[in-house]
Amino acid sequence: MSNFVPTGSYTKTTKNTTSTLFCQAQKRDQAFIGAGMDLTNLSSANIENLDGFLVNQAGGTQNGYVPGGSYTKTSRGMQVILAGNAQKRDQSWQWSTLDITSLPAGKTVSNIDGVLTVD
Repeated sequence: MSNFVPTGSYTKTTKNTTSTLFCQAQKRDQAFIGAGMDLTNLSSANIENLDGFLVNQAGGTQNGYVPGGSYTKTSRGMQVILAGNAQKRDQSWQWSTLDITSLPAGKTVSNIDGVLTVD
C-alpha cells in the first residue's frame, strides 16, 4: 500500500479508494491555478511545481500524508483527500471523502455506515 494512503478497517468495505493532493499552484505569471496529483500508488514523492502543474520526481519526504517537495514554496492551500465508495450497513454504496491533511502517521480510518472516519 502507498505511504499516502492510511491503514484501517475501511479497506475491507471501501472500494476505488484514492488519495489525492489538491492545492493552488503558482504559475510563472504569478497567477494561481487549481492543481492536483493522485498519490494513491506512490511510495515516495518529491513534487515540483512546473508552471502550475505538479510533477513527481524521484525520492522525497513527507509530513504525515502530505508529500514533500519544492512545490510547497510556490503553492498554497495544500489538502490531501482520501476518497472511495464506502459500503453502508444496508449493503448499498456511497461516495465518501475524508481530509487527511493533518492526520498523524499511525492513525487509522474506519468506514462507519458509509462514512470514512478517523479512529
